[in-house]
Amino acid sequence: MNYIKFAYFAPANRPYITEMNLFTYVSALIKVKNEINKQKKFNRRFLIPYIKMLEEKYEGVFEAPQVKKILHYYGLFIPSVLCASYKRLYGKKLTEEERKRVTLFGILTPVGDDLFDIDKLDVESIRTITFTPEQFEATTFTSKVAKEIQSYLLQSVPYQAQYVKAAKDVFEIQLQTIRQTDPSITTCEIEEITYAKGGYSVIIYHQTLDEEASAEMLKALFNIGSLMQFANDCFDIYKDVQDGIYTLASRCSDYRQLKNTYIARVRETNRLIMALPYSRRKKEEFCVIMHAIIAQGLAAIDQMLRLQTKAGSPVDCKTLERKELICDMQKPSNVARWMYYAWLLPRLN
Repeated sequence: MNYIKFAYFAPANRPYITEMNLFTYVSALIKVKNEINKQKKFNRRFLIPYIKMLEEKYEGVFEAPQVKKILHYYGLFIPSVLCASYKRLYGKKLTEEERKRVTLFGILTPVGDDLFDIDKLDVESIRTITFTPEQFEATTFTSKVAKEIQSYLLQSVPYQAQYVKAAKDVFEIQLQTIRQTDPSITTCEIEEITYAKGGYSVIIYHQTLDEEASAEMLKALFNIGSLMQFANDCFDIYKDVQDGIYTLASRCSDYRQLKNTYIARVRETNRLIMALPYSRRKKEEFCVIMHAIIAQGLAAIDQMLRLQTKAGSPVDCKTLERKELICDMQKPSNVARWMYYAWLLPRLN
């Protein structure tokens, strides 16, 4: 594979974190694997029966695609990859009650999307469910589920004010995303929305835990989330173009510059993580785990960059076919790129 030379990533005044060795990577990934196995057991014991209980209690049904998202992404990824990693950074493990709260939030995330997209609830109704759910008269299955889970979380999170603040940030940025359907939106506005949408989402997951996040931790989490959203948008170019949504990836006219922006954000994020007051070993493992997710975005950007290089001019995504815009992570070449960047990104400083 014709990888870009290290010089592209390592200017003279920004060296690698050279102390990070192979053992750090292996150790971090083993810990994630173990957490995923723990969460799968917890989901069989708690989450699957809880979903069935909600369906019986409120006389409704979670659609199959939604159940898949809950069991294999939100209810698995958030607890085992994100929140368990936050706790290890603190030198602790997820408690049973924390795991329950985070897993319930894994249901609330896709259900919250359905309140907008399917139930078509107005802004004030969603505001009430978010901040004072006990005052909302729920009539649909989705709104009843959202009301129950949000009521429980508001009563059980140790730092309620911080959770409410995070919920407010997520709610307000969700409203701002409507601007991304406006052709007149500027690139600066898209960047602001992208970073805030991802950043606040990652922060609210933390606010379900027993620990209070410091200002420094919140900054690091915001950057991590912003990169995760950035990566997600790079994979969703085809869908976003079809839906008329403008993102940094779908609006881009120069994917080399987009890659530079992505790498610069990675460097900034690594500096924020490494400045946290925890052991270097824990911070390095945390970097490895976060960038295993973030690195996929660069595989998608590289695909667009190859199209741009081949065309010899800026790429107009509206003129490209689906197969050109979809980054297939089943292809060995894309898997190899992802693994390469997952190894490289934690080392950038």
